[in-house]
Amino acid sequence: MQIVINGALPEPAIARELIKHLPQKAPALIQLLTQGTGTLSVRDPATDLCTPAQSWLLQAHGFTGDQAQHLSAGLAPLRLRQLKQIHSVAPDQPVWLAELVHIAPSREGAMLIPADQLALSESYSRALLQAIAPYLDDTGFQFEYLSPEWWRVTPPADFTVQAASTELVSQSNLNNWWTQDVQTRPWRRLINEFQMLAFALPDNRQREQAGLPSVNSLWLFGGASCQQLGREPGDLHLVDDLHDSLIRQDWGLWLEQLAQLDRTLLAPLLTGPMPELVLTGLDRYAHVGPAARRIWPFSLFKQPSNWSQWWSPLS
Repeated sequence: MQIVINGALPEPAIARELIKHLPQKAPALIQLLTQGTGTLSVRDPATDLCTPAQSWLLQAHGFTGDQAQHLSAGLAPLRLRQLKQIHSVAPDQPVWLAELVHIAPSREGAMLIPADQLALSESYSRALLQAIAPYLDDTGFQFEYLSPEWWRVTPPADFTVQAASTELVSQSNLNNWWTQDVQTRPWRRLINEFQMLAFALPDNRQREQAGLPSVNSLWLFGGASCQQLGREPGDLHLVDDLHDSLIRQDWGLWLEQLAQLDRTLLAPLLTGPMPELVLTGLDRYAHVGPAARRIWPFSLFKQPSNWSQWWSPLS
C-alpha cells in the first residue's frame, strides 16, 4: 500500500517548531517514520511546473517526458488515466485539457481557484461548452466534454504552451504563471471571448446569486501523450486533508488535522506490514518505505531511523 499525504512536509524552519508537537499529536506517524527508511527529494516547482505531490504521482505512474517538455506536460494523460478514459485517444497523440476555473482579483494581482473547489455539475459544464461552441470554428481549437471539471482540447497543429498546473498556480499570483508570448496569442483571444460569454450566461448569474464563484476562465495544460506513462501503480491513496492548512500556514489547524489523520488513518496501519508513505510539501517530498532487512548478527544492533534529519533539516 502507498499512501501520499499531501501537505505533511512543512518548510524546514516551520518544521523545526512543529516537530516538538508531533509526539502528542501524531504518535503513530512517528512510529512509522522510525520503523522505515526515508528519502528526501527537493523539487523546483518553477522547473516542473507542478507541485511536488504531482511530481511524485507522475513518477509513480512512470511518466517519461521529452526533452522539450516540463514535467507538468504529463498531467493531462495522467488525468485521462484517473478518469478511466485513457483509451479514448491514440497512444501517441498529445493530450491537452482545459480546466474550468475562477479567476478572482486580489491585492497581489489575480488568484486562480481550481475546478475542484468550485463544485461544478455536468449540466453547468455542458452549458458553458454549448455557449462557446459556435465561436470555435475559426480559432483552430476544438473542445470536447470530458467531465464537469475538464474539457479535452484539440489545438491547432503548430500550437504549444508550457503550462503550470492549476494546483501550483493557485498557490501564488496568477501573473507569475500566465504566458503572454506570440505563440499563445490565439488561446488568449479565445479566453477573452469565453470570459464575455460566461459573464452573460444565466447559469453563472444563478451561481453568483447563490454566493458561489462562477467559471470565468479556462486553464490549458498538457502536451504529453498517453504512451509516455508507464504502468499504473496499484493500491495508491492520495490524502489532501493537510494541503489547504499548509498553504494558508494555519499551523494550529494543521496540527489538529494531522492528529485526526493519525488516529483514523495511520494508527490502524501499525498492526500490519509497514506501508509506503509519501509526505509532500511546497518544494519537496519524502518517500518512506520499509527498512532493509539486516543479516544476523547485524540485526541485533539495528538503530531506529533518524527521520527528524529530513523532516526538519537544519539547513
